[in-house]
Amino acid sequence: MKNFKKYLVFALAVAAFGEIYFYPFNSTLRFSAAIIVLNLILLVNKKISPFFTCAFSGIAVFLQRSLLSIVFFSLTPQDVFLLHGPSIIYYVVYGILVSLFQVQENRDSVIKTIIFLSFSDIISNTTEILIRQDKFLAPFLQVLILAGITRSISAYLIFLFYKKQELSLLTREHRKKYAQLNLLISNIQAEMFYLKKSARDIENVMKKSYALYEEANIDSTLKEKTLNIALEIHEIKKDYYRVLKGFESFLDDFEENGRMMLADMFAIIRENTWRYLKEHDLDISITFNYEDNFKVQKYYHLFTILNNLIINAIDACEGRGTIQVLQKSSHNDILFQVIDDGEGIEVEILPYIFNPGFTTKYDEKSGAPSTGIGLSHVKSMVDELMGTVKVIHEVEDKTIFEIVLPKKILIG
Repeated sequence: MKNFKKYLVFALAVAAFGEIYFYPFNSTLRFSAAIIVLNLILLVNKKISPFFTCAFSGIAVFLQRSLLSIVFFSLTPQDVFLLHGPSIIYYVVYGILVSLFQVQENRDSVIKTIIFLSFSDIISNTTEILIRQDKFLAPFLQVLILAGITRSISAYLIFLFYKKQELSLLTREHRKKYAQLNLLISNIQAEMFYLKKSARDIENVMKKSYALYEEANIDSTLKEKTLNIALEIHEIKKDYYRVLKGFESFLDDFEENGRMMLADMFAIIRENTWRYLKEHDLDISITFNYEDNFKVQKYYHLFTILNNLIINAIDACEGRGTIQVLQKSSHNDILFQVIDDGEGIEVEILPYIFNPGFTTKYDEKSGAPSTGIGLSHVKSMVDELMGTVKVIHEVEDKTIFEIVLPKKILIG
């Protein structure tokens, strides 16, 4: 039943386009656009049966033309059958030939497909003409050949355009999913900043607890309890490190599985940022420019750095402004700049902006401060890549965050 509905829809589409026709080269032969649509259906839908599709289409074309002839031209059923009956033969023969030539299996071969479709069209038309009249007129042959080739090429060009659009759509979807994955990894890396800090705190508490056990002059029972606390903290530390190492291994696997071209990374960040700006109704424009397009091996680190700086620039613009992301190269280093024309940074707080927990941002409703993780996390990532980060303050009313990373680390 499901396949029947599919064939019925295809047949109705072919029949509808069957009423769009022309008489090529001033001939008396009528050629419709139905076969172009039929060819396109067969090329796009690889799993359908060519024969059944053509047979259903032939019946639909016959019934539609018969109904129109009876209603508008008052033809008798016998005249209608003689006039439009041979069209069914055309579609049946066409379905047999297309099935034999395996057009759907060879659709990626341009030459083969056009030749097979053209030949099927010419033979089917020839068969229909022979049924309509006792003899085949030679002058018709040239028209049949030209019409068959024209319709086949037209159908295949439309098919190529369809494939191009389909590929473009798949590419956009893939890029969107990749952007979401990059954001996920970026968020995990941000959380790991806190995990590492907490791991160091646990280590320090364990050391202090054990030092108290060693140095304190207290009774044996209390001293034993102090030792047990140190041991329990040690167990917590081991579990904590196990989780931390699991996350680090997870991120390492991602970065070791391949590299990413800088242009692709910029494209992902650009689309993700545009979506963010649109969702929050912000009148901010952002542009990306690069001198060199190279493969980045630490691309999740770089994605995290740039993403945090861009979000920081968006916050600084307060709903309206421009942001530029630039890449330049020197002999040994790669330089990135994130430039915004936002509110800027007060000179007094410049020395503290990369400190963990430092923030000037507060929730408008609750008054709660933000985590202050963004820029400190950027500094941590840059240090991990053996690079430097600095702020070039208020150059032509613009704030510039400049990242310098060694080529040997970023590119390898």
